[in-house]
Amino acid sequence: MKDWVYNEFEQVGVDYAREQAPVEYDEQMLAFRNYAQEVKDLLQRLGIEDMENRVAADMGCGTGSFAVHAAKYFQRVHAVDVSPSMLESVQTKAEQEGIANIVLHHSGFLQFQPEEQVEMVHSKWSLHHLPDFWKQMALLNIYEILSPGGVFVLTDVVFHFARDLAPRTQHLIDSMAKKFDPSFVAEAKIHIREEYSTFTWIMQGMLERAGFCVESVDSGDELAVQYICRKPSK
Repeated sequence: MKDWVYNEFEQVGVDYAREQAPVEYDEQMLAFRNYAQEVKDLLQRLGIEDMENRVAADMGCGTGSFAVHAAKYFQRVHAVDVSPSMLESVQTKAEQEGIANIVLHHSGFLQFQPEEQVEMVHSKWSLHHLPDFWKQMALLNIYEILSPGGVFVLTDVVFHFARDLAPRTQHLIDSMAKKFDPSFVAEAKIHIREEYSTFTWIMQGMLERAGFCVESVDSGDELAVQYICRKPSK
């Protein structure tokens, strides 16, 4: 790695490299998420043809919320993360379910280069670990590893508002405190204070400048935004 390249392996904000991080993460997420249903619904929406002969990559795979379930549909899934403990969690889950078509990569958005092009790249709640300059670098890399016509699904914490930032942010924290346990809220504060979530107009601009056609933008709440993007066929 060149000495001017951002070090993705140095944890910023919430430390997901800790040994207990995967267990704690799943405990928080499974209180309001169903991983298997999320993957099923997403893949049905995308309508990818001949999935059993297609290859996917999950960037910032975490505990395998996408990779483990997507592997039941795709020929192969590349699970990519900078945290060894997260990759161990993916491996454990795959073994428990008898899944053998997940390839683990201790790598990040900037360095990952599979030996094959992939038809789908998925990334959920991970890209915000990079500053905006490096987000753009990451998106350029994702564009390169996708096959022509391939789809990129990005879901992340992206802020909608530009003015009255302080009161809006405080309102967001107060709302979360009413819905989630204190540890989740504490991590949200770390995220806002120390990590690199950007604004919607910046994110869409970066996606388009990387070469993607943004087919849909969905926002279910004040935080999560999902972008479904496609690499042009030609």
